Amino acid sequence: MGSPKLNVACLLLAAACSKSTEQKHEDRNEPAVAAAQLGLRVTVAGKASTWGADAFAAVPHHATANNSGEARDTWSLRDLVHKNIGPTARVTSVTGPEGTKPIDAAAWDDASQTPVIHTTRRGTLKFRFEDAAGKWGPSLVNDVSALEIVP
Repeated sequence: MGSPKLNVACLLLAAACSKSTEQKHEDRNEPAVAAAQLGLRVTVAGKASTWGADAFAAVPHHATANNSGEARDTWSLRDLVHKNIGPTARVTSVTGPEGTKPIDAAAWDDASQTPVIHTTRRGTLKFRFEDAAGKWGPSLVNDVSALEIVP
């Protein structure tokens, strides 16, 4: 029978060795596999509807590039909501398959950043903030499917 300290050390070593070193698969460098299907479920003051390509076409978009230089169509979420709902409307949350991300009023109104959604190589939409120079912040919601909006 070994010493208690040696037994604990062996247990810790075994636990550390058993952890997976597999990292989450990043597909940003793979070629596009689908054209973007522009559509979102939106709920405005409790009333649900769907925005299709026509809602996106009503707002100018700009071409950007991901970190690898691959082209992405990007829309200001502020412009999209103001054009399709009204000038005082704001998004309170963005939903994707991993859950719902709330957006507080201060972040929405911050003139130093723009809430944006952009196309992905898989044909989905991604939500993040973009600074005044056009530099993207971290992705906040992948595969965006719905928006909660207050008018």
